[in-house]
Amino acid sequence: MNKLISSLVLCFCTMAPGISFSQTADTLYAELDLRRPVEAGWLDTGSELVGLRGDQPPLSWGTTFEASDMDGDGIYTVQVPFSFQTDSLLVALKIKVDGTNNPEDGWQNGRNHTVVLYKNKPNELSLSWQDQAPEPVSTLTGQVEIFRDFPSKHLKNRDLYIYLPPGYQDSNRRYPVLYMHDGQNAFDASAAGQEWQVDEAAETLINNGQIEPVIIVGIANTTDRFDEYTPTRQHWKHELSRISAPVEAGKLSGYTGTFLTGSGDTLRFSSRNDTLMTWIPGGTEWQHLIHESDSVYYQPQAGITFRFSGTPDSPVQTIVAKKPSMGVKGNVYGDFILQEVKPFVDQNLRTKPEKEFTALGGSSLGGLITLHLGLQHPDVFGQLLVVSPSVWWDNLWILRQVEQLDQPTGQKIWLDIGTAEGWQMTEHTRALRDALRDTGWDDQNLNYMEAENAAHNERAWAERFPNMLRFLYGKK
Repeated sequence: MNKLISSLVLCFCTMAPGISFSQTADTLYAELDLRRPVEAGWLDTGSELVGLRGDQPPLSWGTTFEASDMDGDGIYTVQVPFSFQTDSLLVALKIKVDGTNNPEDGWQNGRNHTVVLYKNKPNELSLSWQDQAPEPVSTLTGQVEIFRDFPSKHLKNRDLYIYLPPGYQDSNRRYPVLYMHDGQNAFDASAAGQEWQVDEAAETLINNGQIEPVIIVGIANTTDRFDEYTPTRQHWKHELSRISAPVEAGKLSGYTGTFLTGSGDTLRFSSRNDTLMTWIPGGTEWQHLIHESDSVYYQPQAGITFRFSGTPDSPVQTIVAKKPSMGVKGNVYGDFILQEVKPFVDQNLRTKPEKEFTALGGSSLGGLITLHLGLQHPDVFGQLLVVSPSVWWDNLWILRQVEQLDQPTGQKIWLDIGTAEGWQMTEHTRALRDALRDTGWDDQNLNYMEAENAAHNERAWAERFPNMLRFLYGKK
């Protein structure tokens, strides 16, 4: 997710009168009422893209699925073609306005809305900008202790969620510990809107005798999540060279066509209604660009600024594409875990502090920082859960870290990806698997899986989490 969003939820409701679509199975037909932002004066319906973002493809949290306002009244309509094999599909989503200087960066305020889609039935939704999702009920299961505003010397304070296994209060035994990033997403939907159902899975498997009892520590993220979960500073700048003639006539013709980066990726540019659009590598649709000044355009979903080498009245030959530098606090965050969180847990709970009994886990950027910190500190973390990792970070930097190893570190690694997370994410994760195998990890210490039709969200990770626990703590 490009933006840290406090997790959030939507009412599925009947379509408002006057909206009409030809019905198609598995498609969501949505009406989005943005008259309030138009009246407030900050939404420019002529230049800004309005639509939905969400957690199930073709929606994503990184790209806005475009809606249209055909009659200019501030009420947008959109058809989102989902594809699912089960009887129903739960989708988290919210309205997004792509532009500059918008309140909350154009995100609809409040928690994510959720809607249940039913296969082979009309799925309709009416949603206004000011609609608020209801507060979810707490789902904490078993004994989960919450330590609010746990202090740090060098980073922002955050909450710790600590799950204690059944029987902890009635015994003197010591327990292994699993530390998890994005801790507010691990246990309770009321804290984050979606959750991994870590406490439910652990309670069930422990009580059924399938796994050894374990303490699980959820380390909440902060608004600095992006920096804290990345081990390097990513400098992103490319010069694009034209490889095709302009594809369209019109006043932006000179900016259209196909361009090639130095690394061999292609970007396409087109125009519609005097609006410039681009299709970036790995993308699934055309994305609007915002005209900032003269020959400068901004792509808000990816945060890319494109500077064209001339005016559009003749074909420009080069474009400079650039993003702001990001990341680099990953090692500081690692020190926070090693020097502040883990000592606190070991001093106050009956843990087995040795590396054989200490695991680290996370998803997305949390998967990236898990593998990075794990490989840096194999003397501390004996097991790693690397879930849907952001291998793409800093030109596949994590692959280079693995390739620098002379031999396996002796750690057990769970590595996975969902096939609905995009072909590029899948290919990158396969490359990471291969790099680990080439270094010497065998099937006993590297468990790799691809979850069929699984998206990049907490619900998908919750489905896989019981198997992760069996991998780490299953009884022999």
